[in-house]
Amino acid sequence: MPLITAFPKNMETKTCQNCKADFTIEPDDFGFYEKMHVPAPTFCSDCRHQRRLAIRNERVFYYRTCDSCDQKIISYYHPNKKQVVWCPSCWWSDKLDPFVCGRDFDFNRPFFEQFQEMYKEVPTLSLDIVNCKNSDYVSYCGDDNYCYFDIAGERNEYCYYCKFVKYSKDCLDCSFVYNSELNYECVNCHKIYGSSFLNKCQDCTNCNFTIDSRGCTDCFGCWNLRNKSYHIFNKPYTREEYNKIVSSFNKKSYAWLEDFKKEFKDKSKEAIVKFATLINSPNCTGDDLFNCKNVKESFDVSNAENSKWLFDVLDAKECYDINFSLYKPSFNVELISTLNLGNSGYCNASHYCNDIWYSDKCNNSSDLFGCIAVNKKKFCIFNKQYSKEQFFVLKNKILEHMEKTGEWGQFFPIGTSNFGYNETVAQEYFPLSKEECNKQSITWWDESASTYGKETLKEGEIPNNIDDVGDEIISEIFICSCKRNFKIVSYELNLYRKLGLPIPRKCPTCRHEERNKTAGVRSLWYRKCMNIGCKNEFETSYSPERSEILYCEKCYQQAIY
Repeated sequence: MPLITAFPKNMETKTCQNCKADFTIEPDDFGFYEKMHVPAPTFCSDCRHQRRLAIRNERVFYYRTCDSCDQKIISYYHPNKKQVVWCPSCWWSDKLDPFVCGRDFDFNRPFFEQFQEMYKEVPTLSLDIVNCKNSDYVSYCGDDNYCYFDIAGERNEYCYYCKFVKYSKDCLDCSFVYNSELNYECVNCHKIYGSSFLNKCQDCTNCNFTIDSRGCTDCFGCWNLRNKSYHIFNKPYTREEYNKIVSSFNKKSYAWLEDFKKEFKDKSKEAIVKFATLINSPNCTGDDLFNCKNVKESFDVSNAENSKWLFDVLDAKECYDINFSLYKPSFNVELISTLNLGNSGYCNASHYCNDIWYSDKCNNSSDLFGCIAVNKKKFCIFNKQYSKEQFFVLKNKILEHMEKTGEWGQFFPIGTSNFGYNETVAQEYFPLSKEECNKQSITWWDESASTYGKETLKEGEIPNNIDDVGDEIISEIFICSCKRNFKIVSYELNLYRKLGLPIPRKCPTCRHEERNKTAGVRSLWYRKCMNIGCKNEFETSYSPERSEILYCEKCYQQAIY
Protein backbone atom coordinates (compact mmCIF):
# COMPACT_ATOMS: atom_id res chain seq x y z
CA MET A 1 0.00 0.00 0.00
CA PRO A 2 1.21 3.54 -0.65
CA LEU A 3 1.27 6.60 1.57
CA ILE A 4 3.29 5.31 4.51
CA THR A 5 6.80 6.68 4.81
CA ALA A 6 9.50 5.47 7.20
CA PHE A 7 8.50 5.46 10.88
CA PRO A 8 10.56 6.77 13.82
CA LYS A 9 12.94 4.24 15.33
CA ASN A 10 12.49 5.43 18.92
CA MET A 11 9.58 5.30 21.32
CA GLU A 12 7.09 8.10 20.77
CA THR A 13 4.48 9.55 23.14
CA LYS A 14 1.16 10.65 21.64
CA THR A 15 -2.06 12.14 22.96
CA CYS A 16 -5.16 10.07 22.29
CA GLN A 17 -7.55 11.88 19.95
CA ASN A 18 -10.47 10.44 21.88
CA CYS A 19 -9.78 10.47 25.65
CA LYS A 20 -6.81 12.90 25.52
CA ALA A 21 -4.62 10.59 27.63
CA ASP A 22 -0.97 10.10 26.70
CA PHE A 23 0.07 6.76 25.22
CA THR A 24 3.32 5.41 23.86
CA ILE A 25 4.23 3.70 20.61
CA GLU A 26 7.25 1.43 20.95
CA PRO A 27 9.88 0.86 18.24
CA ASP A 28 8.53 -2.67 17.69
CA ASP A 29 5.07 -1.19 17.17
CA PHE A 30 6.37 1.14 14.48
CA GLY A 31 8.03 -1.85 12.85
CA PHE A 32 4.72 -3.69 12.73
CA TYR A 33 2.82 -0.73 11.26
CA GLU A 34 5.53 -0.26 8.65
CA LYS A 35 5.32 -3.94 7.74
CA MET A 36 1.54 -3.67 7.40
CA HIS A 37 1.75 -0.38 5.46
CA VAL A 38 -0.69 1.33 7.82
CA PRO A 39 -0.34 4.56 9.83
CA ALA A 40 0.42 4.48 13.54
CA PRO A 41 -2.72 4.80 15.70
CA THR A 42 -4.04 8.11 16.95
CA PHE A 43 -6.26 6.47 19.60
CA CYS A 44 -4.82 4.83 22.72
CA SER A 45 -5.16 1.04 23.05
CA ASP A 46 -8.17 1.26 25.41
CA CYS A 47 -10.09 3.58 23.09
CA ARG A 48 -9.25 1.39 20.09
CA HIS A 49 -10.46 -1.63 22.04
CA GLN A 50 -13.70 0.10 23.06
CA ARG A 51 -14.31 1.15 19.45
CA ARG A 52 -14.04 -2.42 18.19
CA LEU A 53 -16.26 -3.88 20.90
CA ALA A 54 -18.97 -1.31 20.13
CA ILE A 55 -19.61 -3.05 16.81
CA ARG A 56 -20.32 -6.47 18.39
CA ASN A 57 -23.67 -7.42 19.89
CA GLU A 58 -23.27 -11.00 21.02
CA ARG A 59 -26.01 -11.66 23.60
CA VAL A 60 -28.97 -9.29 23.06
CA PHE A 61 -31.42 -11.13 20.83
CA TYR A 62 -34.81 -10.20 19.39
CA TYR A 63 -37.56 -11.94 17.46
CA ARG A 64 -38.18 -10.52 14.02
CA THR A 65 -39.03 -11.68 10.50
CA CYS A 66 -36.47 -12.68 7.88
CA ASP A 67 -36.69 -10.10 5.11
CA SER A 68 -36.13 -12.84 2.53
CA CYS A 69 -38.28 -15.85 3.51
CA ASP A 70 -40.67 -14.15 5.97
CA GLN A 71 -39.98 -16.76 8.64
CA LYS A 72 -39.86 -15.75 12.31
CA ILE A 73 -36.22 -15.69 13.39
CA ILE A 74 -33.90 -14.76 16.24
CA SER A 75 -31.73 -11.76 15.45
CA TYR A 76 -29.23 -9.28 16.85
CA TYR A 77 -31.36 -6.55 15.29
CA HIS A 78 -34.56 -5.23 16.86
CA PRO A 79 -37.49 -5.32 14.38
CA ASN A 80 -37.77 -1.54 14.60
CA LYS A 81 -34.25 -1.06 13.27
CA LYS A 82 -34.01 -0.04 9.64
CA GLN A 83 -31.84 -2.94 8.61
CA VAL A 84 -32.30 -5.66 5.99
CA VAL A 85 -31.94 -8.89 7.98
CA TRP A 86 -31.85 -12.41 6.58
CA CYS A 87 -31.77 -15.72 8.42
CA PRO A 88 -28.59 -17.81 7.99
CA SER A 89 -30.26 -20.22 5.52
CA CYS A 90 -31.21 -17.40 3.15
CA TRP A 91 -28.05 -15.39 3.68
CA TRP A 92 -25.73 -18.29 2.84
CA SER A 93 -27.81 -19.32 -0.19
CA ASP A 94 -27.51 -18.22 -3.82
CA LYS A 95 -30.32 -15.73 -3.22
CA LEU A 96 -27.84 -13.26 -1.75
CA ASP A 97 -26.47 -10.89 -4.39
CA PRO A 98 -24.51 -8.14 -2.62
CA PHE A 99 -23.63 -6.50 -5.95
CA VAL A 100 -27.23 -5.25 -6.23
CA CYS A 101 -26.30 -2.71 -3.57
CA GLY A 102 -22.92 -1.87 -5.09
CA ARG A 103 -22.00 1.71 -5.86
CA ASP A 104 -19.26 4.01 -7.05
CA PHE A 105 -17.14 5.67 -4.40
CA ASP A 106 -17.94 9.37 -3.98
CA PHE A 107 -14.73 11.34 -3.45
CA ASN A 108 -16.71 14.31 -2.17
CA ARG A 109 -17.85 12.43 0.94
CA PRO A 110 -16.17 10.61 3.85
CA PHE A 111 -15.62 6.86 3.55
CA PHE A 112 -17.46 5.86 6.74
CA GLU A 113 -20.58 7.83 5.82
CA GLN A 114 -20.85 6.03 2.48
CA PHE A 115 -20.10 2.63 4.01
CA GLN A 116 -22.84 3.10 6.60
CA GLU A 117 -25.40 3.95 3.91
CA MET A 118 -24.56 0.78 2.01
CA TYR A 119 -24.71 -1.29 5.21
CA LYS A 120 -28.37 -0.36 5.68
CA GLU A 121 -29.21 -1.79 2.24
CA VAL A 122 -27.13 -4.98 2.05
CA PRO A 123 -28.79 -8.00 3.72
CA THR A 124 -27.06 -8.80 6.99
CA LEU A 125 -26.98 -12.04 8.96
CA SER A 126 -29.55 -12.33 11.73
CA LEU A 127 -26.98 -14.26 13.78
CA ASP A 128 -23.33 -14.82 12.92
CA ILE A 129 -23.01 -18.60 13.10
CA VAL A 130 -21.08 -21.03 10.91
CA ASN A 131 -21.99 -24.69 10.44
CA CYS A 132 -23.99 -25.01 13.67
CA LYS A 133 -26.60 -27.74 14.00
CA ASN A 134 -29.61 -27.88 16.31
CA SER A 135 -28.37 -24.64 17.85
CA ASP A 136 -30.63 -21.80 16.80
CA TYR A 137 -30.02 -19.74 19.93
CA VAL A 138 -26.24 -19.28 19.71
CA SER A 139 -24.06 -16.36 18.69
CA TYR A 140 -20.70 -16.08 16.91
CA CYS A 141 -20.30 -19.85 17.08
CA GLY A 142 -18.81 -22.39 14.72
CA ASP A 143 -19.53 -26.12 14.49
CA ASP A 144 -21.74 -26.20 17.59
CA ASN A 145 -24.27 -29.00 18.04
CA TYR A 146 -27.25 -28.97 20.42
CA CYS A 147 -26.08 -25.80 22.18
CA TYR A 148 -28.20 -23.04 23.70
CA PHE A 149 -27.20 -19.44 24.35
CA ASP A 150 -23.59 -20.35 23.63
CA ILE A 151 -21.51 -17.27 22.84
CA ALA A 152 -18.28 -17.43 20.80
CA GLY A 153 -18.20 -21.21 21.05
CA GLU A 154 -16.33 -23.60 18.80
CA ARG A 155 -17.14 -27.28 18.30
CA ASN A 156 -19.18 -27.59 21.46
CA GLU A 157 -21.98 -30.03 22.20
CA TYR A 158 -24.77 -29.49 24.71
CA CYS A 159 -23.21 -26.34 26.13
CA TYR A 160 -25.62 -23.83 27.68
CA TYR A 161 -25.10 -20.20 28.71
CA CYS A 162 -21.37 -20.28 27.99
CA LYS A 163 -18.89 -17.70 26.70
CA PHE A 164 -15.74 -18.50 24.70
CA VAL A 165 -15.91 -22.22 25.50
CA LYS A 166 -14.10 -24.42 22.98
CA TYR A 167 -14.16 -28.12 22.12
CA SER A 168 -16.32 -28.98 25.14
CA LYS A 169 -19.45 -30.91 26.06
CA ASP A 170 -22.16 -30.64 28.72
CA CYS A 171 -20.92 -27.37 30.16
CA LEU A 172 -23.25 -24.90 31.82
CA ASP A 173 -22.54 -21.29 32.80
CA CYS A 174 -18.83 -21.48 31.95
CA SER A 175 -16.48 -18.87 30.47
CA PHE A 176 -13.10 -19.36 28.78
CA VAL A 177 -13.12 -23.13 29.25
CA TYR A 178 -11.39 -25.47 26.81
CA ASN A 179 -11.48 -29.22 26.06
CA SER A 180 -13.72 -29.95 29.02
CA GLU A 181 -16.87 -31.88 29.89
CA LEU A 182 -19.69 -31.83 32.44
CA ASN A 183 -18.88 -28.63 34.30
CA TYR A 184 -20.77 -25.78 35.94
CA GLU A 185 -19.74 -22.21 36.73
CA CYS A 186 -16.09 -22.60 35.75
CA VAL A 187 -13.84 -19.80 34.45
CA ASN A 188 -10.44 -19.86 32.73
CA CYS A 189 -9.98 -23.62 32.84
CA HIS A 190 -8.46 -26.27 30.58
CA LYS A 191 -9.24 -29.99 30.47
CA ILE A 192 -11.56 -30.27 33.46
CA TYR A 193 -14.28 -32.85 34.03
CA GLY A 194 -17.27 -33.23 36.32
CA SER A 195 -16.46 -30.07 38.27
CA SER A 196 -18.14 -26.90 39.50
CA PHE A 197 -17.03 -23.45 40.62
CA LEU A 198 -13.44 -23.72 39.36
CA ASN A 199 -11.19 -20.81 38.42
CA LYS A 200 -7.82 -21.05 36.69
CA CYS A 201 -7.59 -24.86 36.90
CA GLN A 202 -6.13 -27.47 34.54
CA ASP A 203 -6.48 -31.24 34.26
CA CYS A 204 -8.85 -31.52 37.21
CA THR A 205 -11.64 -34.06 37.74
CA ASN A 206 -14.50 -34.12 40.26
CA CYS A 207 -13.41 -30.91 41.94
CA ASN A 208 -15.61 -28.24 43.48
CA PHE A 209 -14.83 -24.70 44.60
CA THR A 210 -11.19 -24.88 43.58
CA ILE A 211 -8.79 -22.13 42.51
CA ASP A 212 -5.46 -22.31 40.67
CA SER A 213 -4.97 -26.06 40.83
CA ARG A 214 -3.60 -28.61 38.37
CA GLY A 215 -3.76 -32.35 38.03
CA CYS A 216 -6.18 -32.73 40.92
CA THR A 217 -9.06 -35.11 41.53
CA ASP A 218 -11.70 -35.08 44.25
CA CYS A 219 -10.87 -31.77 45.89
CA PHE A 220 -13.40 -29.49 47.58
CA GLY A 221 -12.81 -25.89 48.62
CA CYS A 222 -9.10 -25.82 47.69
CA TRP A 223 -6.47 -23.54 46.16
CA ASN A 224 -2.86 -23.70 44.91
CA LEU A 225 -2.80 -27.51 44.73
CA ARG A 226 -0.73 -29.63 42.36
CA ASN A 227 -1.47 -33.29 41.64
CA LYS A 228 -3.49 -33.83 44.80
CA SER A 229 -6.55 -35.90 45.64
CA TYR A 230 -9.02 -36.03 48.51
CA HIS A 231 -8.41 -32.56 49.92
CA ILE A 232 -10.93 -30.29 51.66
CA PHE A 233 -9.86 -26.71 52.36
CA ASN A 234 -6.32 -27.84 51.41
CA LYS A 235 -6.27 -30.50 54.14
CA PRO A 236 -5.58 -34.09 52.99
CA TYR A 237 -7.88 -36.98 53.86
CA THR A 238 -8.06 -40.65 53.05
CA ARG A 239 -10.45 -41.59 50.30
CA GLU A 240 -12.94 -42.94 52.81
CA GLU A 241 -12.72 -39.85 55.04
CA TYR A 242 -13.10 -37.53 52.07
CA ASN A 243 -16.15 -39.30 50.68
CA LYS A 244 -17.81 -39.36 54.10
CA ILE A 245 -17.31 -35.61 54.63
CA VAL A 246 -18.30 -34.61 51.11
CA SER A 247 -21.41 -36.79 51.25
CA SER A 248 -22.44 -34.77 54.31
CA PHE A 249 -22.25 -31.58 52.23
CA ASN A 250 -25.73 -30.74 51.02
CA LYS A 251 -24.57 -29.49 47.62
CA LYS A 252 -28.03 -30.09 46.19
CA SER A 253 -29.43 -27.39 48.47
CA TYR A 254 -29.47 -23.79 47.23
CA ALA A 255 -29.29 -22.44 50.80
CA TRP A 256 -26.33 -24.66 51.69
CA LEU A 257 -24.53 -23.78 48.47
CA GLU A 258 -24.87 -20.04 49.09
CA ASP A 259 -23.50 -20.43 52.62
CA PHE A 260 -20.55 -22.48 51.35
CA LYS A 261 -19.77 -19.85 48.71
CA LYS A 262 -19.35 -17.28 51.48
CA GLU A 263 -17.22 -19.64 53.58
CA PHE A 264 -14.98 -20.48 50.63
CA LYS A 265 -14.60 -16.84 49.65
CA ASP A 266 -13.38 -16.06 53.17
CA LYS A 267 -11.01 -19.04 53.52
CA SER A 268 -9.55 -18.77 50.02
CA LYS A 269 -8.16 -15.35 50.89
CA GLU A 270 -5.13 -17.39 52.03
CA ALA A 271 -4.45 -18.35 48.42
CA ILE A 272 -1.26 -17.11 46.83
CA VAL A 273 -2.02 -15.50 43.49
CA LYS A 274 0.55 -15.44 40.71
CA PHE A 275 0.77 -12.01 39.09
CA ALA A 276 -0.43 -13.52 35.79
CA THR A 277 -1.28 -16.85 34.22
CA LEU A 278 1.36 -17.20 31.52
CA ILE A 279 1.68 -20.89 30.70
CA ASN A 280 4.59 -21.75 28.41
CA SER A 281 4.57 -18.13 27.25
CA PRO A 282 8.01 -16.48 27.23
CA ASN A 283 8.38 -12.72 26.80
CA CYS A 284 4.66 -12.10 27.23
CA THR A 285 2.50 -9.71 29.24
CA GLY A 286 -1.20 -9.85 30.01
CA ASP A 287 -3.15 -12.71 31.57
CA ASP A 288 -4.43 -16.16 30.70
CA LEU A 289 -1.92 -16.75 27.92
CA PHE A 290 -1.11 -20.31 26.84
CA ASN A 291 1.69 -21.39 24.50
CA CYS A 292 2.42 -17.85 23.38
CA LYS A 293 5.66 -16.12 22.45
CA ASN A 294 6.37 -12.39 22.26
CA VAL A 295 2.73 -11.47 22.90
CA LYS A 296 2.15 -8.22 24.77
CA GLU A 297 -0.77 -6.70 26.67
CA SER A 298 -3.11 -9.53 25.71
CA PHE A 299 -5.78 -11.56 27.47
CA ASP A 300 -7.25 -15.03 26.98
CA VAL A 301 -5.00 -16.02 24.11
CA SER A 302 -3.58 -19.39 23.07
CA ASN A 303 -0.87 -20.35 20.57
CA ALA A 304 0.03 -16.86 19.40
CA GLU A 305 3.32 -15.13 18.64
CA ASN A 306 4.75 -11.70 17.83
CA SER A 307 1.49 -9.91 18.54
CA LYS A 308 0.03 -7.21 20.76
CA TRP A 309 -3.37 -6.22 22.15
CA LEU A 310 -5.08 -9.54 21.49
CA PHE A 311 -8.32 -10.38 23.29
CA ASP A 312 -9.97 -13.81 23.06
CA VAL A 313 -7.79 -15.01 20.21
CA LEU A 314 -6.42 -18.38 19.11
CA ASP A 315 -3.42 -19.23 16.91
CA ALA A 316 -2.51 -15.70 15.86
CA LYS A 317 0.77 -14.61 14.29
CA GLU A 318 1.91 -11.02 13.72
CA CYS A 319 -1.37 -9.36 14.70
CA TYR A 320 -2.20 -6.15 16.55
CA ASP A 321 -5.53 -5.05 18.04
CA ILE A 322 -7.76 -8.02 17.31
CA ASN A 323 -10.70 -9.50 19.23
CA PHE A 324 -12.48 -12.83 18.93
CA SER A 325 -10.32 -13.95 16.02
CA LEU A 326 -9.56 -17.63 15.50
CA TYR A 327 -8.30 -20.23 13.03
CA LYS A 328 -4.78 -18.88 12.49
CA PRO A 329 -5.14 -15.16 11.81
CA SER A 330 -1.86 -13.73 10.55
CA PHE A 331 -0.54 -10.26 9.69
CA ASN A 332 -3.68 -8.37 10.65
CA VAL A 333 -4.55 -5.11 12.35
CA GLU A 334 -7.82 -4.04 14.03
CA LEU A 335 -10.16 -7.01 13.52
CA ILE A 336 -13.12 -8.32 15.48
CA SER A 337 -15.14 -11.53 15.16
CA THR A 338 -13.11 -13.12 12.35
CA LEU A 339 -11.87 -16.54 11.31
CA ASN A 340 -8.69 -17.24 9.35
CA LEU A 341 -7.95 -13.78 8.00
CA GLY A 342 -4.58 -12.89 6.53
CA ASN A 343 -2.94 -9.58 5.67
CA SER A 344 -6.13 -7.69 6.46
CA GLY A 345 -7.29 -4.78 8.55
CA TYR A 346 -10.24 -2.89 10.03
CA CYS A 347 -12.75 -5.69 9.39
CA ASN A 348 -15.68 -7.25 11.21
CA ALA A 349 -17.24 -10.73 11.13
CA SER A 350 -15.38 -11.88 8.01
CA HIS A 351 -13.96 -15.35 7.51
CA TYR A 352 -11.40 -17.20 5.39
CA CYS A 353 -10.16 -14.16 3.50
CA ASN A 354 -6.88 -12.54 2.52
CA ASP A 355 -6.09 -8.91 1.74
CA ILE A 356 -9.45 -7.47 2.71
CA TRP A 357 -9.76 -4.04 4.29
CA TYR A 358 -12.64 -2.10 5.82
CA SER A 359 -15.07 -4.91 5.12
CA ASP A 360 -17.92 -6.59 7.01
CA LYS A 361 -19.32 -10.13 6.79
CA CYS A 362 -17.26 -11.15 3.77
CA ASN A 363 -16.19 -14.76 3.32
CA ASN A 364 -13.79 -16.86 1.24
CA SER A 365 -12.60 -13.82 -0.68
CA SER A 366 -9.48 -11.78 -1.35
CA ASP A 367 -8.61 -8.23 -2.40
CA LEU A 368 -11.72 -6.48 -1.12
CA PHE A 369 -12.04 -2.90 0.06
CA GLY A 370 -15.11 -1.41 1.70
CA CYS A 371 -17.29 -4.45 0.98
CA ILE A 372 -20.26 -5.98 2.80
CA ALA A 373 -21.52 -9.58 2.49
CA VAL A 374 -19.29 -10.37 -0.48
CA ASN A 375 -18.54 -14.09 -0.69
CA LYS A 376 -16.14 -16.00 -2.95
CA LYS A 377 -15.03 -12.92 -4.88
CA LYS A 378 -11.92 -10.82 -5.46
CA PHE A 379 -11.07 -7.31 -6.67
CA CYS A 380 -14.24 -5.66 -5.33
CA ILE A 381 -14.73 -2.16 -3.91
CA PHE A 382 -18.00 -1.00 -2.36
CA ASN A 383 -19.64 -4.20 -3.63
CA LYS A 384 -18.68 -3.58 -7.25
CA GLN A 385 -16.51 -5.86 -9.36
CA TYR A 386 -13.33 -4.48 -10.97
CA SER A 387 -10.45 -5.88 -12.96
CA LYS A 388 -7.22 -6.42 -11.06
CA GLU A 389 -5.66 -3.29 -12.55
CA GLN A 390 -8.75 -1.15 -11.91
CA PHE A 391 -8.99 -2.43 -8.35
CA PHE A 392 -5.52 -1.34 -7.25
CA VAL A 393 -5.72 2.05 -8.96
CA LEU A 394 -9.07 2.85 -7.33
CA LYS A 395 -8.05 1.41 -3.97
CA ASN A 396 -4.97 3.62 -3.79
CA LYS A 397 -7.01 6.64 -4.81
CA ILE A 398 -9.53 5.93 -2.01
CA LEU A 399 -6.68 5.53 0.50
CA GLU A 400 -5.37 8.95 -0.46
CA HIS A 401 -8.86 10.36 0.04
CA MET A 402 -9.17 8.66 3.44
CA GLU A 403 -5.81 10.02 4.49
CA LYS A 404 -7.08 13.54 3.76
CA THR A 405 -10.31 12.95 5.70
CA GLY A 406 -8.43 11.41 8.64
CA GLU A 407 -10.16 8.03 8.20
CA TRP A 408 -7.25 5.89 6.95
CA GLY A 409 -5.94 3.80 9.83
CA GLN A 410 -9.07 4.27 11.94
CA PHE A 411 -11.53 1.50 12.79
CA PHE A 412 -15.24 2.12 12.26
CA PRO A 413 -16.26 4.95 14.64
CA ILE A 414 -18.55 4.05 17.55
CA GLY A 415 -21.13 6.46 16.18
CA THR A 416 -21.53 4.32 13.05
CA SER A 417 -22.30 1.11 14.97
CA ASN A 418 -25.56 -0.56 13.99
CA PHE A 419 -26.27 -1.35 17.64
CA GLY A 420 -27.02 0.67 20.70
CA TYR A 421 -23.92 0.92 22.86
CA ASN A 422 -25.78 -0.84 25.68
CA GLU A 423 -26.42 -3.81 23.35
CA THR A 424 -22.72 -4.40 22.71
CA VAL A 425 -19.76 -5.99 24.45
CA ALA A 426 -18.30 -2.50 24.88
CA GLN A 427 -20.81 -1.91 27.68
CA GLU A 428 -19.30 -4.86 29.61
CA TYR A 429 -15.71 -3.62 29.54
CA PHE A 430 -16.18 0.14 29.08
CA PRO A 431 -19.57 0.89 30.69
CA LEU A 432 -21.31 4.17 29.87
CA SER A 433 -24.60 5.60 31.06
CA LYS A 434 -27.29 6.72 28.64
CA GLU A 435 -26.43 10.33 29.49
CA GLU A 436 -22.73 9.77 28.74
CA CYS A 437 -23.62 8.17 25.40
CA ASN A 438 -25.85 11.09 24.49
CA LYS A 439 -23.07 13.56 25.25
CA GLN A 440 -20.71 11.63 22.95
CA SER A 441 -23.29 11.17 20.16
CA ILE A 442 -23.27 7.41 20.75
CA THR A 443 -26.48 5.48 20.09
CA TRP A 444 -28.35 4.06 23.07
CA TRP A 445 -31.12 1.51 22.52
CA ASP A 446 -34.11 1.88 24.87
CA GLU A 447 -36.24 -1.08 23.77
CA SER A 448 -35.30 -4.02 25.98
CA ALA A 449 -34.89 -7.57 24.74
CA SER A 450 -35.75 -8.88 28.22
CA THR A 451 -39.16 -9.80 29.61
CA TYR A 452 -40.47 -8.28 32.83
CA GLY A 453 -43.48 -8.92 35.05
CA LYS A 454 -44.43 -12.30 33.54
CA GLU A 455 -43.18 -14.49 36.40
CA THR A 456 -45.27 -17.46 37.50
CA LEU A 457 -42.95 -18.44 40.35
CA LYS A 458 -41.22 -16.22 42.88
CA GLU A 459 -37.83 -17.03 44.39
CA GLY A 460 -39.31 -18.15 47.70
CA GLU A 461 -41.49 -20.65 45.88
CA ILE A 462 -38.62 -22.45 44.12
CA PRO A 463 -37.71 -25.79 45.74
CA ASN A 464 -34.48 -25.51 47.73
CA ASN A 465 -33.21 -28.97 46.77
CA ILE A 466 -32.75 -30.16 43.19
CA ASP A 467 -34.25 -33.54 44.21
CA ASP A 468 -37.54 -31.76 44.92
CA VAL A 469 -37.71 -30.12 41.49
CA GLY A 470 -40.15 -31.78 39.10
CA ASP A 471 -40.16 -31.73 35.31
CA GLU A 472 -42.96 -29.15 35.35
CA ILE A 473 -40.41 -26.51 36.43
CA ILE A 474 -39.52 -25.92 32.77
CA SER A 475 -43.01 -24.46 32.28
CA GLU A 476 -42.49 -21.85 34.98
CA ILE A 477 -41.21 -18.29 34.53
CA PHE A 478 -38.78 -17.03 37.18
CA ILE A 479 -37.87 -13.53 38.31
CA CYS A 480 -34.27 -12.44 38.95
CA SER A 481 -33.27 -9.83 41.53
CA CYS A 482 -32.63 -7.53 38.54
CA LYS A 483 -36.37 -7.98 37.71
CA ARG A 484 -35.71 -9.80 34.42
CA ASN A 485 -37.72 -12.95 33.79
CA PHE A 486 -35.99 -16.18 32.81
CA LYS A 487 -36.74 -19.86 32.34
CA ILE A 488 -35.09 -23.22 32.85
CA VAL A 489 -34.96 -25.34 29.70
CA SER A 490 -35.17 -29.11 29.62
CA TYR A 491 -31.56 -30.10 29.00
CA GLU A 492 -30.36 -27.45 31.44
CA LEU A 493 -32.50 -29.12 34.13
CA ASN A 494 -30.95 -32.48 33.22
CA LEU A 495 -27.46 -31.05 33.78
CA TYR A 496 -28.38 -29.67 37.21
CA ARG A 497 -29.64 -33.11 38.17
CA LYS A 498 -26.60 -34.85 36.73
CA LEU A 499 -24.23 -32.53 38.62
CA GLY A 500 -26.34 -32.59 41.78
CA LEU A 501 -26.76 -28.81 41.92
CA PRO A 502 -29.79 -26.59 42.64
CA ILE A 503 -31.36 -24.48 39.94
CA PRO A 504 -30.15 -20.86 39.91
CA ARG A 505 -32.09 -17.87 41.20
CA LYS A 506 -30.39 -15.35 38.93
CA CYS A 507 -30.99 -14.82 35.23
CA PRO A 508 -28.36 -15.79 32.61
CA THR A 509 -27.27 -12.16 32.17
CA CYS A 510 -26.58 -11.64 35.88
CA ARG A 511 -24.76 -14.98 36.07
CA HIS A 512 -22.65 -13.93 33.08
CA GLU A 513 -21.82 -10.60 34.74
CA GLU A 514 -20.71 -12.38 37.92
CA ARG A 515 -18.40 -14.64 35.92
CA ASN A 516 -16.96 -11.58 34.19
CA LYS A 517 -15.92 -10.27 37.61
CA THR A 518 -14.25 -13.60 38.36
CA ALA A 519 -12.43 -13.54 35.03
CA GLY A 520 -10.81 -10.23 35.95
CA VAL A 521 -10.18 -6.94 34.22
CA ARG A 522 -8.20 -6.41 31.02
CA SER A 523 -5.81 -3.69 32.06
CA LEU A 524 -2.29 -3.84 33.46
CA TRP A 525 -0.65 -2.15 36.45
CA TYR A 526 2.96 -2.14 37.61
CA ARG A 527 3.19 -3.74 41.06
CA LYS A 528 5.73 -5.32 43.40
CA CYS A 529 5.83 -8.88 44.69
CA MET A 530 4.16 -9.12 48.12
CA ASN A 531 6.49 -11.84 49.39
CA ILE A 532 8.53 -10.34 52.23
CA GLY A 533 12.03 -9.46 51.07
CA CYS A 534 11.33 -9.82 47.35
CA LYS A 535 11.92 -6.75 45.20
CA ASN A 536 10.64 -8.11 41.90
CA GLU A 537 8.23 -5.94 39.90
CA PHE A 538 5.83 -6.99 37.19
CA GLU A 539 2.81 -6.00 35.09
CA THR A 540 -0.42 -7.51 36.37
CA SER A 541 -4.17 -7.28 35.83
CA TYR A 542 -4.64 -7.13 39.62
CA SER A 543 -5.09 -3.46 40.48
CA PRO A 544 -3.25 -2.03 43.53
CA GLU A 545 -6.40 -1.74 45.66
CA ARG A 546 -7.19 -5.47 45.43
CA SER A 547 -6.57 -7.66 48.45
CA GLU A 548 -5.08 -10.82 46.91
CA ILE A 549 -1.64 -12.02 48.04
CA LEU A 550 0.26 -11.37 44.82
CA TYR A 551 3.59 -13.08 44.08
CA CYS A 552 6.09 -12.90 41.25
CA GLU A 553 6.85 -16.01 39.21
CA LYS A 554 9.87 -17.07 41.28
CA CYS A 555 8.23 -16.64 44.68
CA TYR A 556 5.04 -18.28 43.47
CA GLN A 557 6.91 -21.34 42.21
CA GLN A 558 8.80 -21.65 45.50
CA ALA A 559 5.62 -21.35 47.54
CA ILE A 560 3.45 -23.72 45.50
CA TYR A 561 5.96 -26.40 44.58
